[in-house]
Amino acid sequence: MEEVEREKRKRRRILGGMCLAVVLLAIAATIVWIFIWQYEESTDDAYVHGNQVVITPQISGFITSLSVEDTELVEKNRVLVTLDKTDATLNLLRAESELAVAVRNVVGLFQRVGEFKAAKEMRKSEMIKAAQDYTHRKNLVQQGAVSKEDFEHSESFLVSAIAGVLFAEHQLKAAFAEVANTTVATHPMVDKAKEVYRRAWVDLKRCEVRAPVHGMVARKKAQVGESVSPNDPLLELIPLDQIWVEANFKEVDLQHIRLGQLAKVKADLWGDSFAYTGKVIGISAATGSVLSVLPPQNATGNWIKIVQRLPVRIALNPEEIEKHPLRLGVSMKVRIDTHDRSGKLIPSPPPDAPLFQTDVYNQQLEGAHAKIDEIIRVNSSFGSQKP
Repeated sequence: MEEVEREKRKRRRILGGMCLAVVLLAIAATIVWIFIWQYEESTDDAYVHGNQVVITPQISGFITSLSVEDTELVEKNRVLVTLDKTDATLNLLRAESELAVAVRNVVGLFQRVGEFKAAKEMRKSEMIKAAQDYTHRKNLVQQGAVSKEDFEHSESFLVSAIAGVLFAEHQLKAAFAEVANTTVATHPMVDKAKEVYRRAWVDLKRCEVRAPVHGMVARKKAQVGESVSPNDPLLELIPLDQIWVEANFKEVDLQHIRLGQLAKVKADLWGDSFAYTGKVIGISAATGSVLSVLPPQNATGNWIKIVQRLPVRIALNPEEIEKHPLRLGVSMKVRIDTHDRSGKLIPSPPPDAPLFQTDVYNQQLEGAHAKIDEIIRVNSSFGSQKP
């Protein structure tokens, strides 16, 4: 009997301990829910997104070389693909010749101004001589010292000399109009030739397709010997520093999510050993189903309500991404802290400035202006002398 009683007491102690443990766990869970869990929203329907820079050529041509492969990391401004330069080189040489000819022609126009100035002075000298002859013969013809015929010839020569001066003046004005307010380097004919030269220079530079950003190569399609045009994708670059997370929350979980709230983000790639620090920067304006190729048509007789999901965009800490790199499309787990609910649901308009930009294409004209100045200097005889 004593053993039975001891067994009962032991059983009661165990049951009491279990009940106490359950009560304590319930109290602890209630406290945690009150202070933590009710302020958290989480989902494992989240994936890494980022910019995908599609590299296409700016001109048509045949691929002569490739310098990268899939999964390689390339620096900004590196040559990725090279196109055949034969035609572009010939066009540049032709443009150089046309620029040289234009400069020499303009030099000739400036020289014509000086030529017509001299011609005008000659005509004026002839007019003065004809006027003097006419005056002398007019006084002598009345005295009979000069024949009437000589007098009439002098009168004719004077009229012709005056017309010659007028003709020379019009020639000078016409020549001056072709070079007025310009120099050899700024003349419209030379400017037109310079524009053609710049275009040929840029086309030659564009035979080298360079990386506009720092990133990893993906989806390489280009092959040596292939003919490509500006609409053909050659490969893609994935900038690993331009990524974010899109967490697809149920619409019923979005009530307390606001812009600026902090989030803890874990990647299946790294497991639970590391958590990224994120921040909510945007909530999609439409559900994924509405933005799909074939949006749903709910105005039907057989309708079943389905809880929709809205993508929430979460920015990550760049320093953490650098230490623990991610890849586009990998699965993530997101937990958002909603304690601070003072943030906005609709973001403010962004500043009037580019979010992403590259200066690689601005470098295509480097060296062109110096070469143009050299061609003008070599082919002009008197530089920027004005009439």
